[in-house]
Parts: sequence; C-alpha cells; structure tokens
Amino acid sequence: MPVTPTRSAVDTPAQMLDALRARDLDGVLDCFDGGPDTYVFLEGPRWTNRGGDRVHEGWRRYFDSPIRLLDWRWADGPDVHESDTVAFVCGVVDCRFTGGPQDRELRMRMTWGLRRASDGVWRIIHEHGSQPLADPYGTGDWFSEAGSGQPA
Repeated sequence: MPVTPTRSAVDTPAQMLDALRARDLDGVLDCFDGGPDTYVFLEGPRWTNRGGDRVHEGWRRYFDSPIRLLDWRWADGPDVHESDTVAFVCGVVDCRFTGGPQDRELRMRMTWGLRRASDGVWRIIHEHGSQPLADPYGTGDWFSEAGSGQPA
C-alpha cells in the first residue's frame, strides 16, 4: 500500500486496518509514529507498549503470528476531533479474524490519537481498543435507558 502524504487523520486508522487486512507490514508501520512517546494499549495478555521502536517491533511480531485480519468495518463512527497538530479518531469497529481453530468476530471500541508529523502525514501516537465489561462495579447497568449510544 503506498504512503499517502495527504491522508487525513481519519484516513490513517482506516489505512492501517486496510494494510493489516492486506498483510502489508510497511503500510501498517507507516501509520504509526516512530517517536519515543508513541504509546499503545495492546489487545491480548499485555497491558502496554511504549516507544515507536517497540511499537514497530510489536507489529513485526504480530505479522509473524497466526492471527489474520480478514475484514473490518465501522459499526459506529468514526468521530474525528482535530486541531492543527493533534487529532483523535473514535468509533466502534467490527472485525473478523482467523488464527485459531475457527474465524472469530470481534467488536471493539477504538480510539486512535494522532499527530501530524514533520512531513505533514498524520501518524498514530496512541491506540486503544476495549470492550464493555458486563458489570464492572457489581451494581448492574446504571445507564440502561434507550438511546444509550449502543451501535446496531
């Protein structure tokens, strides 16, 4: 996937997911800032990964794993909040993966923090994916009225 110097902030996470689906490691790496303050929350058993070099190495190892993104789509969003140098892209993403005994569907709440790099390209400096917890406080759903923002 070619580097796109004029891609918008919202294009960067989409380009990263498209490159991931296409198994284009260079395309994924181009979407992440290489600076020391890049900080991602990983899926799986680890909590965080800090520093552009480590984030890039994490993606190289991910590409060596059996996990494959087969498809993705926005289920809600994306919502973009942008200034001249910093942006956030938020939304709910539906993904389909393979790598285990069978394909898996995975819905994630995603937030990407981006910075406009010196070359003018928006690159990810923070990535966070999560899923709702059933009852994190042991009190039931305290926000259960209709229209609570639940994506279809």
